[in-house]
Amino acid sequence: MAIKLNGIFKDGMVFQWGAELRVFGTANHACTVRCDILDGGMPIYSGAAGTEEDGSFLVCVTPTEEPGGPYQIAVYENEQQVCTINDAYAGEVWLASGEGNMEYPLSRTEFAKFVLPKIEQTDIRLFNVPFAGFMDEAQAKAEDEAQWVNIGPETAGQMSGIAFYFGFALARRLDAKIGIISCCAYGSTIDCWTSVDNLMQTKEGLQYIKDFEEEASEITEAEYEEEMESYGKAKDEYEERLNLALSDNPCITYKEADISIGPLPWPPPVGKKALRRPGSFFECMLLRVAPYTLRGVIFYQGEADTFGHQNEYGKVFESLIKEWRSIFFDDELPFLFCQLPMYISKDRKYMGYDDMSWPTIREQQQIAAIDIPGVYMAVIADCGEFDNMHPSDKKTPGDRLALLAQKFVYGFENVDAVAPYIVDARRGEGVEVTFGGDYMLLNIASDFGGGETGFEIAGDDGEFFPADATVDFDGKTVLLSSPKVENPCKVRYAYFSYGPTPLHAQNGLTATPFQVRIDKDLGGV
Repeated sequence: MAIKLNGIFKDGMVFQWGAELRVFGTANHACTVRCDILDGGMPIYSGAAGTEEDGSFLVCVTPTEEPGGPYQIAVYENEQQVCTINDAYAGEVWLASGEGNMEYPLSRTEFAKFVLPKIEQTDIRLFNVPFAGFMDEAQAKAEDEAQWVNIGPETAGQMSGIAFYFGFALARRLDAKIGIISCCAYGSTIDCWTSVDNLMQTKEGLQYIKDFEEEASEITEAEYEEEMESYGKAKDEYEERLNLALSDNPCITYKEADISIGPLPWPPPVGKKALRRPGSFFECMLLRVAPYTLRGVIFYQGEADTFGHQNEYGKVFESLIKEWRSIFFDDELPFLFCQLPMYISKDRKYMGYDDMSWPTIREQQQIAAIDIPGVYMAVIADCGEFDNMHPSDKKTPGDRLALLAQKFVYGFENVDAVAPYIVDARRGEGVEVTFGGDYMLLNIASDFGGGETGFEIAGDDGEFFPADATVDFDGKTVLLSSPKVENPCKVRYAYFSYGPTPLHAQNGLTATPFQVRIDKDLGGV
């Protein structure tokens, strides 16, 4: 057969209703490719295109008018049918991408042993993009073997926990199949998820490239291969211990596994052939499913960038969103992401050292959500765990992403999705901070004890001190004071790598961390 479809085009696929179905792949000679959507054996929608000089083709099929199925998708080469895709549905398609916290499987999340037995057959279908850092035979074989999976009692456990809860929440409100394309790579910095050409457009992106090249040049290719062989053995030994632990307790969380068998050997050696290099997963994973038509993206990434690239993250994140919208042919593609939760390592906590890399990235993530149209942020500051970069609660992030989708993508009314965020800060006897968001009343309740509020204020010298905080009668204003600060000039909330996040709305949404200057007095203009 001259035509080879990309690996995502398999039986059981879900394609986006109400938008053109894009079918793409390669051919070994020039030809015309036609695709028909068949209902009961009869074509109801169709599209055709010729091949390009490099043999690639992209067929755009007329949009379906409503969700439905099952359909067949017939593919023709010069009017001769060459393959048929069965059991295809027009539904809602979302790309779930990022690093380890998006990849984290449902079976190992918080309360999984109680959740899994209650799962019945769902309307979710999953396609896992094979993990690959190089376009080689292993990648091609994995892509050929990849399948769309119906998510039910036997399959839900291996699905991303966040993507499951997100998809499950949508399925309850939408009369359609939910297609999730999972495209994740644990331990990946953001430069892995955008092209090298895109990185070269900003000084921040260039910094990622420069830093990688400098680190990779510290060892020879032979030394890298030797170190990788040693690392591979250590990783294989870890996997053996993990498999034994999982056979004993299939629902063991990442934290419990770290305590029981020790942590995953990390980081791997860095060389010019490293999997986690600039552009790697963009080229070898994301481009393998672009420009498949999407309803939107959910994204959870940034932890790995706290190790030295916190100041460059924001600009690269912004350019990533723009590039993803370009390769998926949708300048308004909804982009929903999780802001980083609380985290600090045990060593840094006990040394009393916080380099503020986590709040720095959180702040840049919030700026992206404010500045870029169609970008929405799920605040999960209350989901962090001490000395654990992979918290086990994945229901809260999944549910909050789903609320954003319901409100901003699907237009459902009366959906509380926007977390409390600062609107205004003014000086008086202390400081008044007013919040906006989807809620009626704020509440301060700390689990840290000692009356920690998460609020701090600073004077002219910029030194921050903890502040007492109470919610005013209107339910939307917080009153702050500290005997150590006479003339407050700055105020911040939860602006640390790890600490208390006690400010919540009555509906459970947690307040967005922030740091701002106070530039006016009470009653001022």
